[in-house]
Amino acid sequence: MSFKFLWLAFFCCLPEFIFSQNYSISGRSVEENKAIAYASLVLKKDSVTISEIISDSIGNYKFSDLTSGHYTLYGSYLGINIQKEINLTQNLIQNINFPSGTNQIEEVRMTGKKALIERKVDRLIFNVENSTAAAGGDVMDVLRVAPRVKVQNDQISMVGKSGLSVMVDERIIQLTGDDLINYLKTIKSENIKSIEIITLPPSKYNAEGNSGIVNIKTKKAKSNSWNGNISTTYKQATYATGSGSASYNMKKDKITLSSSASYIYGSLGPTESNKIYYPDLIWQETNNRRDRTNSASFNVGLDYEISKKWSMGLVFNHANNKPVVFDNNISQLTDTAGNNIDSLFITKGRNERKRISNQLNYHVVYLIDSVGRKLSLDYDFFNYVNDSYRPFNTIKTFSGNSVPLTSAINKGEQNIRNNSINIDMEHPLEWIKLNYGARASFITTENDFKYFKVNDNTTELDINQSNLFNYTENTQSLYFSGYKKIADEWEIKLGMRMENTQTEGISATLQERNKMKFTKFFPTLYVVYTPNKDNSLSINYGRRIQRPSYNFLNPFRWITSPYMYSEGNPFLQPSFTDNIELGYSYKNNYNTNLYFTYIDKGFGQVTFLDSSTNIQRIYPINYLVNKTIGLNQTFSINPVSWLSANLIVDIYYSYAKSEIEALLPSLKGWNGEFTFNTDIIFNKNKTFFANINFLYVTAGTLGLDKNTAYNQLDISLKMLLLNKKLVLSLHLNDMLSSNRPTYTTYTNSIKNSITNYYDDRFVRFSMSYNFGKSFSNKMRKEKNTEEFNRVR
Repeated sequence: MSFKFLWLAFFCCLPEFIFSQNYSISGRSVEENKAIAYASLVLKKDSVTISEIISDSIGNYKFSDLTSGHYTLYGSYLGINIQKEINLTQNLIQNINFPSGTNQIEEVRMTGKKALIERKVDRLIFNVENSTAAAGGDVMDVLRVAPRVKVQNDQISMVGKSGLSVMVDERIIQLTGDDLINYLKTIKSENIKSIEIITLPPSKYNAEGNSGIVNIKTKKAKSNSWNGNISTTYKQATYATGSGSASYNMKKDKITLSSSASYIYGSLGPTESNKIYYPDLIWQETNNRRDRTNSASFNVGLDYEISKKWSMGLVFNHANNKPVVFDNNISQLTDTAGNNIDSLFITKGRNERKRISNQLNYHVVYLIDSVGRKLSLDYDFFNYVNDSYRPFNTIKTFSGNSVPLTSAINKGEQNIRNNSINIDMEHPLEWIKLNYGARASFITTENDFKYFKVNDNTTELDINQSNLFNYTENTQSLYFSGYKKIADEWEIKLGMRMENTQTEGISATLQERNKMKFTKFFPTLYVVYTPNKDNSLSINYGRRIQRPSYNFLNPFRWITSPYMYSEGNPFLQPSFTDNIELGYSYKNNYNTNLYFTYIDKGFGQVTFLDSSTNIQRIYPINYLVNKTIGLNQTFSINPVSWLSANLIVDIYYSYAKSEIEALLPSLKGWNGEFTFNTDIIFNKNKTFFANINFLYVTAGTLGLDKNTAYNQLDISLKMLLLNKKLVLSLHLNDMLSSNRPTYTTYTNSIKNSITNYYDDRFVRFSMSYNFGKSFSNKMRKEKNTEEFNRVR
């Protein structure tokens, strides 16, 4: 689909937005001319719910922004249900007349509207239903306006955390990168009930990773109805990328079905560069890449309600990605004495990959009683296959002559399998709410990497550069937590998780075996003091573990060029993190968090430089102790009905200490991140929106690296057409192309300056259309209570 075609579609739909006539239906809910307050009213068109409202204290109601056509208006009050057919051609005043005797009641029970942001003892809850900014979008649009969450360049992170895990209805999503983003874009904002932001996950969740959790809570499907969505996106950076997705959801009697599929094809043009200051020369590398994506994914979920107490279901996710990376790496060697170019090394390669992932979840839920005791059983299977094939060659150019240096092929096969089972019990007592359970996880990883020398179009296996490596990791966990509310002001939640882990790495090629066993405890504590509805104070503590990735543990050597290679470390140890947070919230407008993080045995990939050979060795190692203290503040204002703004300020001080001699002994310094985000509504119908997002990061430190300052400006426009079923959006990302930080590090007293740009300036145009209806049902002989409930 061409960019010109999408713009043509945009302007063809524009008259619908500008010239469409909108009407209203208003009136009172009454019984013999006496007002009925707080009656429930539902308006439907073509069996699709348009709006749900409640009449006010004197019975008044109003449905606005309606197009002409046939509508059905349903009214309900204290078990009495009525309906009225309406043919709308102009603004209409229509009273809702309930039969005599409806209003004869002395007490009315009301449920108020939930606040936009609610603070629970261990998490923040962002009620998406009450957010105008997220209307007509998908999960990514919702996360952009959610507190403590940052969405930048289609990547999700949590402010003040090194990573983020995504769950949907309490079940972890194992997808990563583009596969995860494409899946989330198939979940539309109107199907989301709330977003739970968990900065310090409680003992119920795995202790893995110094990261938070975002739990997306979807709405329960409406009985006997179905809905769907189709969308397409065009993205233009250096190169073009197109994608499409579709979803279908249905609930019929006891069966609930949800499904989605997506496809993306295109490429980006990132640039990686670094400059190494050796004693006698400067080694400057520039890699102009082209990263091609060819990804397809789908997911399906099926739930069956066996009885009012028993339910069971399956969720299956599949992703198939075949990316290709074209390398064009030029290394320029300059004599430091005379600043003359000594020689050039040119390496060209093509890395073809095939990444396939399958995730299956089977779950059973048993509601033991009406008090709230619930038993859940989850079985999860995850399989990930990563095959790679990279031919490359290097030539040296000097004094006008070119000499071939290397021609070779890297070939790798990786297969990861994980089986896990989790039993969870929610057990409320009169004086405390208990939650306890157990989990067992079994992981196996098979890695077969080969290195072939290429001479005169013939390949020869180099056994010394090849490796067969297998890795197993088994973990058994027990956990419990207790929640207690003291009076109306205090809430306390205390938990403990125990994880017993056994790992074994076997290198068949190197005849090496490495075993490790350890048992660790991970406590959590949450205390919240709420003196009144506007103010809230909290203190949280949690301990986490960061396990090395499977690639980091594999001792195989991956050769990039004759002067650069990377390899894994089978003796790498996990790192541990302690987190403390002090928080204060005022209404929905102001949140502040003072946090402290201590990382012990921190690990990462370190580039070791050798001035005698000019070889760069990239090797993961435990080398870091890091202490960070910071202040995160979020200010939210809504000065007028059409404008809302958020300012996020994160200022922190970092002290990092190295445990190996090759690196800097220590590095400390201040850092700052400032984000300004504003949403603008252009019309009374709330169908035309704009969003402006600006990020500024100060110069500072990241571990043992220094970074320069950088900024990014993004602008988005969104229009809702065809009764808000059609969504058009235009997004301009990194408009100034200014997200280009430089990181400086030292190894063996050699300075290495790195500047990477991942083609973040782009324009993206998206179209999305929502549709659905209810299944037809025969009317009961009795009052139509069942039928009415289905439309709510």
